[in-house]
Amino acid sequence: MGVVGESRGNSPVKSEVRSQKSEVRRLSGGHVAVYMLATVFLALLACNDKPVCGPNPVLPNQEIDAFTLHESSSGKRLYTLEAQKAYVYDPAQRIDVTGLRVLFYDEVGGVNSTLVADEGSIYSRNEDLVARGHVAVRTSDSTLLQTDSLAWSNQRQLVRTDADLVIETPKGRVEGKGLVSDAGLTKIDILSPVQGTSDYDFQTGK
Repeated sequence: MGVVGESRGNSPVKSEVRSQKSEVRRLSGGHVAVYMLATVFLALLACNDKPVCGPNPVLPNQEIDAFTLHESSSGKRLYTLEAQKAYVYDPAQRIDVTGLRVLFYDEVGGVNSTLVADEGSIYSRNEDLVARGHVAVRTSDSTLLQTDSLAWSNQRQLVRTDADLVIETPKGRVEGKGLVSDAGLTKIDILSPVQGTSDYDFQTGK
């Protein structure tokens, strides 16, 4: 796995949280309540730029701008992932990304398909991917898959979704729910009955 990007650690953020807690101890009565409400409000505002938010947010170990990851196996290129921003969580062995674009490669190294999504996650243990939000996969033969979420298994080299989906090809348009396919969308198994018309030979109900 190769990673490119500009990295920033989160030590200053942790220091700021500790100083806020110390300040609360020095206040008393209603001032404590007012200060805590102000702190929560500021934390919620900060969530606009954080992938994980809530009462006890987990802060990333690193933040990386213009993130790029190259994945290969036995010298064969599998995919290249590009993202506007990445958040690295070392203990969880996970990288959350926003504004992602993934290029999947065929057997000879050409671009087989391109995936775009609002956000996603990379699991460092096995390099599996999960894409979420306005997921679209377009292949070199103009097939287009649209869904809400999609997972890539690096070991099986297959994509899967259990969400509603639309597939548009030069031969027609179909709608269904749930799919298993290769990255190039050449062997598509739709996991539910489909609606629409197409000359494409979809496998269904598996």
